[in-house]
Amino acid sequence: MARFVALLGMLLFLLATAGAGRADEVFSSYHSVIDVAKDGTLTVTETITANAEGNQIRRGIFRDLPLTFTDAKGRRSKVDFKLLSVERDGEEEPYRTESISGGIRIYTGSAEIFLPHGEHTFQFTYETSRQIRFFEDHDELYWNVTGTEWAFPIDEASATVNLPEGVRPEALDVFTGGYGATGKDARASEEGSEIFFATTRRLEPKQGLTIAVKMPKGSIEQPSSSQENAWWIRDHMALLIAASGLLVVALYYGRAWLKVGRDPARGVMVPRWDAPEGISPALVNYIDNRGFSGEGWTALSASALSLAVKGHVVLEDLKSAIVIAATGKGSSEKLPTGEASLMKAVNAAGGKLKIDRANGTKVQATGADFRNAMEREHRGKYYLENTGYIVAGVVLSILAIAAVFLFGDLSEDSIPLVIVPVFIAFVISILAVSFGKSLQREKSLMSRIMSIVVIAFIGFVAFTIFSSILAVVFYSAAETDDLPLLFAIGGIVLVNVLFFFLMGAPTPLGTRMMDGIDGLRQYMTLAEKDRMNMQGAPEMSPRHFETLLPYAVALGVEKPWTQTFDRWLLAAAAGAAAAAAYQPTWYHGDGFGSTSFGDRIGGFAGSMADTMTSSLPPPPKSSSSSFSTGGGFSGGGGGGGGGGGW
Repeated sequence: MARFVALLGMLLFLLATAGAGRADEVFSSYHSVIDVAKDGTLTVTETITANAEGNQIRRGIFRDLPLTFTDAKGRRSKVDFKLLSVERDGEEEPYRTESISGGIRIYTGSAEIFLPHGEHTFQFTYETSRQIRFFEDHDELYWNVTGTEWAFPIDEASATVNLPEGVRPEALDVFTGGYGATGKDARASEEGSEIFFATTRRLEPKQGLTIAVKMPKGSIEQPSSSQENAWWIRDHMALLIAASGLLVVALYYGRAWLKVGRDPARGVMVPRWDAPEGISPALVNYIDNRGFSGEGWTALSASALSLAVKGHVVLEDLKSAIVIAATGKGSSEKLPTGEASLMKAVNAAGGKLKIDRANGTKVQATGADFRNAMEREHRGKYYLENTGYIVAGVVLSILAIAAVFLFGDLSEDSIPLVIVPVFIAFVISILAVSFGKSLQREKSLMSRIMSIVVIAFIGFVAFTIFSSILAVVFYSAAETDDLPLLFAIGGIVLVNVLFFFLMGAPTPLGTRMMDGIDGLRQYMTLAEKDRMNMQGAPEMSPRHFETLLPYAVALGVEKPWTQTFDRWLLAAAAGAAAAAAYQPTWYHGDGFGSTSFGDRIGGFAGSMADTMTSSLPPPPKSSSSSFSTGGGFSGGGGGGGGGGGW
């Protein structure tokens, strides 16, 4: 038995000595002295005794300090901060600082020197202001002594507060625990203007000590209105720059639009049964859309129909393909530019140009040659894009956004609030412009602008709220005060995209042509009785229908135009038999059965552009990387932060 007791005692001794050999890295004490000046400046000296064992604390420790503060009204403000000294074991210590999210990190020591194992005392001294909270009936120091982000336990935390001469506290409070906790594991005492706080238990990692001192109103000099205004300007410099940039960009675009972007006054639109000045169907499409619609395939389809009606080609509808076959008809007539380009492609293909997926590359080249030929002859004649003004506005906007980054003193948390709205506003603006373009034929300029603005605003607000939620979750910094910055940056992008749509304007010649084109469109969509009542209007006939069919395709009204002709056929003297027997010489259809001519030819004409588009070769696949798969609480108030070892 005695032998067993001896062995047991030896074992306990070995376990105890082994535990002592594995000493923990811990802060044995953390004491802060806060000297409060009459003007509200705090001089803080933090003395931290740490046990370094070469685990996390090898070269020194680092201290994180927030540089923002929530005032009595709940507003987030930036604070003034000046690091005065860093010491270790009573001697000056080398250190370096770096910016972190919402604050500053101070590293003690240097990378080349490792600390001896054992206890070391670190001391940080700094000045900070804008940390006092001013209420209607009292002034308050609400100070997070240790912060709640330390990686080590703190055996004992304490703080001494020295108030200005003659100031006595009205009340004291303490909070301990993790962030948001309301524990009271600390004591407070006062002696004159000196107040002492100390914890009554060990603080575990991520736990801290926060103190509150209530002082009589007027104990601390409250900042003047001019000082608060200067602080507000400094705190919101990024917003002011962004808002100024938005104003300058908007004024620039507004003036440029008044100078070159306003559409000339439109004339009186009168229905007409021919194209203004005899222009081609392709040019009608080009002028009406202020450029090509559908990348020019609609205009190319209208050109093919025009060549067929004139007898230069025959169109063969093979359901899955279209063949444009030359007839060999010779003519002294000079073809319009687009039709001449298409006729050249047909002849180059041996007199038969087949439009299907197997010939997609050839069809793509034909479309490119067609668009280039039209652009070379007509660009700038009917419509001015005013690209130079757009480029200048984009450059001005880039400079404004760059100034926000360079001079706005953005924190890491605020940077997403600059990047996110730029992307979101760009996407929403593109959608808004697309929506506005769809209304450009039916609405006035003001109605178009309002339509774009309304849909952009609704979409932008929705995306703004969503992006703000994401910013709160992922960056912990999307404060309410930052939302105006988001709107200002997004507004700059919105203005650019909006005026990209609005800056172009038709020339006087283009305006006159548009009036005629609108009259032609109205004629082809009028009810039969209204068209018959027009003085001098030609009677419906196969030739009249065929002459205007390419223009109907160019203007997207082939369906009502062919339906009108279909009704005329059915009402003709020969009746339904004549309608069923009618077949134009320039079109060879297949497999339509007993469907009406209007359905046959109208459906074919309207779908030509889709057939051409579907025949194009698919775009090349991009290669992807292998990686493409209310009251007080602990942690509240000024100060705070945390740290660790390195």
